[in-house]
Amino acid sequence: MHTRWRWVLFGLGAAVAAVGPLAAKDGPWYAYVFGGLWFLMGATVAWRTFNMGTKLTAEGLISNGLDSQTTVEWCDVQGFEPKRSRNLIFFHTITPAAQLHGGTHVLTELSLLSIKKDFVPERTAKQVTELEQALEKHRKTCPSCGAQPKALAPPQGIVGRLRTRLRELMGGNGDRSIAR
Repeated sequence: MHTRWRWVLFGLGAAVAAVGPLAAKDGPWYAYVFGGLWFLMGATVAWRTFNMGTKLTAEGLISNGLDSQTTVEWCDVQGFEPKRSRNLIFFHTITPAAQLHGGTHVLTELSLLSIKKDFVPERTAKQVTELEQALEKHRKTCPSCGAQPKALAPPQGIVGRLRTRLRELMGGNGDRSIAR
């Protein structure tokens, strides 16, 4: 899952990276230093935004933000909700958030700007629904966080059938207590 803003940031990073060598061309020594820094900064932003997004795997979520990469295992997640917060420009951002056993992990790479305070955009609601469906799919198959254990197969062979029959005769449901 990605946000549309990642392409804007990718373009800005690529533009800054392209301006760096142009600023250093035929300049004094400090132009090369600052041009190299601009190139490095722009290339880093472009690379990080190109990989920005949330990936759903069999083990959990891989959250690739602009500044970090975080892995959240499915078994640690209790649920998902849209979360509202303010950013540095005083806009409201609506973001899917994973409710964990030990707190909350906000998926900031999926945030959308919102003019309205208490309104969840359709795209964010769709992402929350998709994340909840992936969590339910995991819980159906995971023995440690939600799946019911499968019934044991009946014993095979003559000895297994004999044991099963004796248990039924002795205690009904396999109960080994002696009836008086």
